[in-house]
Amino acid sequence: MKRSFTIMNIIKINIAFSALLLLATASCSPDSKKPTDAANKHAQWVNSLSDTLTAVRQEMSDNIMLIASLDSSINRLSSHFTKTSNPKLVENYIITNDFVNYDTESNTGLIARITESNEFELIATLRGGSFNQIMVSDAQSAVKSSVVNYDKALNYKIGSTNIVAFKDAKSDSIGRLISDNEDANLKLKFINNSTSQAVSLSAKQKAMISRTWQYYNAIREKERLERQSLLLTEKAKILETRINQ
Repeated sequence: MKRSFTIMNIIKINIAFSALLLLATASCSPDSKKPTDAANKHAQWVNSLSDTLTAVRQEMSDNIMLIASLDSSINRLSSHFTKTSNPKLVENYIITNDFVNYDTESNTGLIARITESNEFELIATLRGGSFNQIMVSDAQSAVKSSVVNYDKALNYKIGSTNIVAFKDAKSDSIGRLISDNEDANLKLKFINNSTSQAVSLSAKQKAMISRTWQYYNAIREKERLERQSLLLTEKAKILETRINQ
């Protein structure tokens, strides 16, 4: 609440400052021209605010269309996902239907899911080895994750399988890379300090990660546009008030 109120204050200050600047310019004119110049400056000020209001309303209209399109995408993608909980990991999450029963202990690879707090999370698993970082690459580019050291929480072992959860901006970048290059030959490299080993991501893994990232990104973008629309609505109200003064 405090943050949005601060943003509103900034909007009001910017509009008020523009008004004061124009009025101050008018007040510096010679006495004989004061009435005419003041009226002209006021008209220019109103026209400027009107132009800004028109632009704001257009942006609001564009946002409505974009949100509707994202809603359609979210509804279409949601049928491919299940909200579930894993007793071994405690936390609830959203995952593609075909990976609900995925056994992380028995597989080497990479999957994705969306956490309860709407974070994009990658789960990397390596049987018979240890790692604290991953890298996904195609022929042209590569993206590394953050380093997550062994802590028995985000980086832990079950038997001989090392399982690491990555959820930050770098994980988001990996998800985007896979989504943009789903048909390419993508390599997954497990990194542990100076050593590493690599495997190819399967078509099934690439498809599930791509779909998960698209679903997550659509939800995130819709939420961003909704927040922006609220600010634009308030800005439009302030502009209308100034114009009608």
